[in-house]
Amino acid sequence: MLISFYSTNSVIRIGPAGIPLSCKERTTVDGIIYTRCLGLSAMEIRFARSFVGEEEAKEIKKVAKKTDVALYVHAPYYINLAGNKNNVEMSRKKIEKTMHIGHLMGARIATTHLGFYGSLSKKETLKRIVKNLRDIRNAALEEGVEILLGLETMGKKEVFGSIDEIVEVCRRVSGTVPVLDMGHIHSRCLGCLREKEDFQRIFDKLECLSLSHYLIHLTGVKYNSEGELYHIPLKKGDMPVVKLMECILENDYDVTIISESPVVEHDAVYAQILLDRAMEMVK
Repeated sequence: MLISFYSTNSVIRIGPAGIPLSCKERTTVDGIIYTRCLGLSAMEIRFARSFVGEEEAKEIKKVAKKTDVALYVHAPYYINLAGNKNNVEMSRKKIEKTMHIGHLMGARIATTHLGFYGSLSKKETLKRIVKNLRDIRNAALEEGVEILLGLETMGKKEVFGSIDEIVEVCRRVSGTVPVLDMGHIHSRCLGCLREKEDFQRIFDKLECLSLSHYLIHLTGVKYNSEGELYHIPLKKGDMPVVKLMECILENDYDVTIISESPVVEHDAVYAQILLDRAMEMVK
């Protein structure tokens, strides 16, 4: 079962974040091949603990191209581009390394978190993050690294990364794009994504960026008044994913959906089922 859907102009790909849990061999190459065997057509490679070497990255690129699995990469999770000098320097190195390896892999987008408000105002946090992202982009261009930098929406209210903040940063920094973590958006606004129109409002906020492709992270999320607590399977969450699928199909959006669920590949396949269901509803 191939999970790439073609309409007049768009492609919809679905895949896991990381090597599928049911894959016995734990190398990235094996994970890509196994992902394709599951009928999935995308994969996000996460550098949570370590980076792959340059030669392995080149081999990964070959395998992904042969199997038609679209690749994305994710920087280490602890990033703070609004912190002190040491925080920023360590974060820059992580992001630049992610972009470099992602470029060698042929990845489409390198996703990163951005940082925390701490004692800073939201305005000052935004200012610092924009400045540091520009430095990162300039350094990447000087090294010949060509990969989009994806800025992820965040679920905790104490963390920089509301949908409006992400869009504003992308407006100010060239070569950056939003990464729509729908579970994070849903939890940060305390369960605001209920109807197809709610998802449409999220995409409408991105119109000023004139995007041709959207990267979406998908998971159920447990949350409270402060936002996200932790990820849960899609079926246990209260966000109606089929409404998201309807919105995507009706607008002919070109998207890649990455499952971040605790049951990662199972929910990637479940997302495909919901997409099939939505296709029947919008006919």
